[in-house]
Amino acid sequence: MENIVLDGKETSKEIIEDLKLYFSEHPTTKKLAIISVGDDYGSQVYCNMKKKKCEYVGIGCDVFHFEEGVSQEEIENKVKELSSNNTFAGIMIQHPLPKYIDEQRCFNLIPPEKDVDGLSATSFGLIAQSRPMFVPATAFGIMKLLEKYNIDLVGAEVLMIGKSQIVGLPLSVMLMKAGATVTVAHSRTKNLDKMIKNFKIVIVAIGKPEQIKADWFTEGQIIVDAGYNEGNIGDVDHLAYEKASYYTPVPGGVGPMTIASLLSQTATAIKNAE
Repeated sequence: MENIVLDGKETSKEIIEDLKLYFSEHPTTKKLAIISVGDDYGSQVYCNMKKKKCEYVGIGCDVFHFEEGVSQEEIENKVKELSSNNTFAGIMIQHPLPKYIDEQRCFNLIPPEKDVDGLSATSFGLIAQSRPMFVPATAFGIMKLLEKYNIDLVGAEVLMIGKSQIVGLPLSVMLMKAGATVTVAHSRTKNLDKMIKNFKIVIVAIGKPEQIKADWFTEGQIIVDAGYNEGNIGDVDHLAYEKASYYTPVPGGVGPMTIASLLSQTATAIKNAE
């Protein structure tokens, strides 16, 4: 059986090069604002990558970093300030925020036209109504990757492991809208090891290194690992890839697509603002 890599690195490169060409012909002074808090490893990696890629394609990017201990009010005030500043066409808050911060309240303060990471309640509601403005970047990236490799979702049985506002819930809705039959599970689902074998496509986004074991899979399944943990480790045991017909490697799968999707939606926000 052939194991085909869902190459997020190469696919994202195509998206980014197209954006670079566009902004070389249509320079902009509009920017992306990123708010980050604390010293979470994954957050720092992604913030740096997002800033570099923005600048590479020709979009200014300002990172507003707060040390852990910053108050809810300070974060909210920063979001409000950036929302009313026309220099910034897009605003995103790097997840996760420290547990004492109500991050959804912060997301909800971002105006829909600037919510390029698609995490506000308004953005989620628009996805559910099939009229999205912007969608969560990781979910968008996974959909683009499946589309790139012509993976037919109509009637496909999909197991979504993870129920976060960031990936699991919005992606489940997007998959259903694309014609898939979706079951949502999570880290506390009973008999998950037995369930997994019954699905054509298994998507994992739980943020726990190699929590999903290789022997839970059967030959020929499509595995999408949206996890990224310290040491370049996904949420799925990498030995599972050997059984898959298609799989996303970690790194080089979903991660690069997340950044490319964010840039793509930021470009749309800039075009709309201009």
